[in-house]
Amino acid sequence: MSDIQITELISIRAFDYAWPTDIERFERGWEAEGFAATQRFALRYGLTDRVAYGRARRRGVVWVGGAPTVEGVEADDFKRSGALVSGIRRADNKFARSLDEVPPEYRVFEVVDHRAEIDASYSRRIQAVKIPAEDVAAWMRFGLTKVLVRGSARPPTVQRPLRTAAPPVAPSVVPPTSEERKRAVVQALLDFDAKNASSPPEASPVLTSDPEANALVLEDPFAFLLAVIADQNIPYEKAWRLPLKLKQRLGHLDPERIATEPEAVRLAVQDPPVLHRYKENVPAWIVRAAEKVIGEYDGDAARIWSDSPSARELQRRFDDFTGIGQKKAAMAVEILNRDLKVDISEMEGSDIAYDIHVRRVFLRTGLADRDDMNHMIEVARELHPERPGALDLPAWMIGLGWCHPGVPDCPACPLTTVCPKLVDRGSTVV
Repeated sequence: MSDIQITELISIRAFDYAWPTDIERFERGWEAEGFAATQRFALRYGLTDRVAYGRARRRGVVWVGGAPTVEGVEADDFKRSGALVSGIRRADNKFARSLDEVPPEYRVFEVVDHRAEIDASYSRRIQAVKIPAEDVAAWMRFGLTKVLVRGSARPPTVQRPLRTAAPPVAPSVVPPTSEERKRAVVQALLDFDAKNASSPPEASPVLTSDPEANALVLEDPFAFLLAVIADQNIPYEKAWRLPLKLKQRLGHLDPERIATEPEAVRLAVQDPPVLHRYKENVPAWIVRAAEKVIGEYDGDAARIWSDSPSARELQRRFDDFTGIGQKKAAMAVEILNRDLKVDISEMEGSDIAYDIHVRRVFLRTGLADRDDMNHMIEVARELHPERPGALDLPAWMIGLGWCHPGVPDCPACPLTTVCPKLVDRGSTVV
């Protein structure tokens, strides 16, 4: 949110908090100053583990002005997403039960169905935000957003830090914008990618850990197309399993039948457990994709890429499908060429995907100066012109594994010796 700023973010030692009924130990914590609606607030965020919804789950709490304001609970897919969910309250302090009830201030966050993210007894049928547990700045913004939405229920400001804190990660003294440093980062990304490309040539690509779902997206071009469409704001594993789940519910993945039976597709996606959080848009996108494959590719999705198109032309073809934008189109081109060995000409026309993990890594390493899609694409083209898209996967993996949204694991990161560690830039990526 443009009217919210988080500054002076620092990590602190473990601390206790006295609730009315017990004392809770938080093993990790952070403090910062927040500015919202012309007011200044002392912020704290703590992480711990606690039994919730039938089992031990990760838990995060945000204090605004010394008062506990929001709490997040580990989502069922935490091992993949690393995310917590927290219910959204309206201005009247009642939970938002539908998307229509979600105040617009919360739309900068990923909004999800609480029950779909935590499928357990007592899980509420409400709307919630889903934020990685390690994205400290985002959780603090969420806490301040709640303060703004509720308006008059603002906690008092606190002028001094709540506790003596450990120093934040120190940035490198090497100029982050030097061309030499940028090219060192690019080489480190390529070296990391080469080191991880250790599968034997005859091994089948693994796009999802579910063997049956993986075989389907590898063997059925239309299933591959549907997985690309579904890969948006849900864990990638869930997206690449969706074609199999859809086939099991429909009994087929025939583009002709899908195009003429939109209601069956809608019900197949929406029946619990829902196949995608965008339960209205995704069924429509699937039907539109089937219509386009029939009308422009003679019913065969493989014809999208079977004529050895250039990377740029193939990206344009994917981008023409409703529900596929720059990010997913660039990703599809790279997967087809790198993993499925599809003949694509002029790979110097490939691009990075404007993905949240890629964006964060490009900013913190100094490759990009601002969080802008065209700027980042041009940076990749300039620094690795022979194949800009080759920077996409290693940057994504670094962002997922080490360059966390809140406090990154800089000492263990494969880029640590070349990265200028511009950690604060990560807070701009939402």
